Amino acid sequence: MLSFLRHPPAANRLPTQEAVSVLWIDGVGCFWLSRNDRLTIGGPGIPSAKPDDANAAADLAILSDLKRQHATILRTGEGYLLDAYGPVRVAGREVLDRVALSDGETIELGRGVRLKFRQPSALSLSARLDFLSDHRPTRTVDAVVLLSDTCLLGPGDDNHIVCPDWSGSVVLVRQGDELWCRSRQALTVNGHRLGSGRRLKSGDIVSGEELQFRIEHLD
Repeated sequence: MLSFLRHPPAANRLPTQEAVSVLWIDGVGCFWLSRNDRLTIGGPGIPSAKPDDANAAADLAILSDLKRQHATILRTGEGYLLDAYGPVRVAGREVLDRVALSDGETIELGRGVRLKFRQPSALSLSARLDFLSDHRPTRTVDAVVLLSDTCLLGPGDDNHIVCPDWSGSVVLVRQGDELWCRSRQALTVNGHRLGSGRRLKSGDIVSGEELQFRIEHLD
């Protein structure tokens, strides 16, 4: 049985300003793919209809003593910026207002929450947030992919999601609000041959000889 089938998609609190996808990869983990240009990070909070409500839950709500709106990561045409609303250090330096993020830098929020910012591929603007400290989001997730153009899945460290037991790669391509799957491997989507590529619908299962994953779109 696939491990992702034990994690109901409705249990995850996800960013809601734009389309979001949840990716369950068998034997690897659960990942959020956020197409938002901004991602707020903070402690647990109360959902609010007002996007600028400082007491509303953050997009990425972490079980911690962080402010409910502690920081925001913004994607620009050239990279990523971080806006700090509470105590933040990036690469060991205190952030009083805004700072540009670079691949491999550690983000420290409050007293002990640590994340790593990754842009593993020079060919993609997409980035990933890893959890370094024991603090975790209020719902299960192994990492957050800030999806700009593509999400690379494969065995190498230059992939956005590293799947160490795979021999080949899979590319998820963002086309507007749609997500397409492409690969040179012989894959199927719900039992139908992938071919040169296929748009992924919510609930689709992509399978191959050594891999299997499911996508769930949340709007």
